[in-house]
Amino acid sequence: MAVALDEAEIDDFLTNGHTLIFTTIDKDGYPHSTPLWYVYMDGHIYTRGRGKSQKARNVARDGKVCCLVETGELWRELKAVMVRGRAELLEEGEELQRFTDALTEKYKAFREPSQNLPAQSQRHYASVSAHWKVTPEKKMATWDNRKMRLVSS
Repeated sequence: MAVALDEAEIDDFLTNGHTLIFTTIDKDGYPHSTPLWYVYMDGHIYTRGRGKSQKARNVARDGKVCCLVETGELWRELKAVMVRGRAELLEEGEELQRFTDALTEKYKAFREPSQNLPAQSQRHYASVSAHWKVTPEKKMATWDNRKMRLVSS
C-alpha cells in the first residue's frame, strides 16, 4: 500500500498548495518554523520574509531548511510534501522578478488591502526584503492517506 505521491502529484500539490511551513535552524540548534506564502517553480520553492528576522539570520548562517506543505483535517485526508534542502538569498534580477510576479498572482485573492491593516502590521510587511530560493537536496517525503484502502468494519 503506497501512500507516496508520484512526481506529477508532487508538482501539482506544491504548485497549488497554499501555505508553507518554513523551518530553519537557530544558533542553538533548535528548529525555528514560520508559516509563509510561497511559489513552486522549476523544481524550487521560493518564499520571502523580513531581512532582519530570525529566519533570515538563520538562513545566512546555515542555509539548511525544511519546507512542509500539508492539507487535510481528518486523518483520512492528510496529504503532505516535505522538502529538505538549502535556501539561498535571491539577488535583484529576472528570477526574483518572476518569483514576485508569481507570488502576487497566486495570492491576490487572499491579501488584505494594506490600508485596512494596523500601522504596526503595515510597517512589518513593508520591511520584507529577503527572498529565498530553496533547492531540494534530499528525497522528498510525501504521503497521501486517501490512497489507503481502509478495512471495512
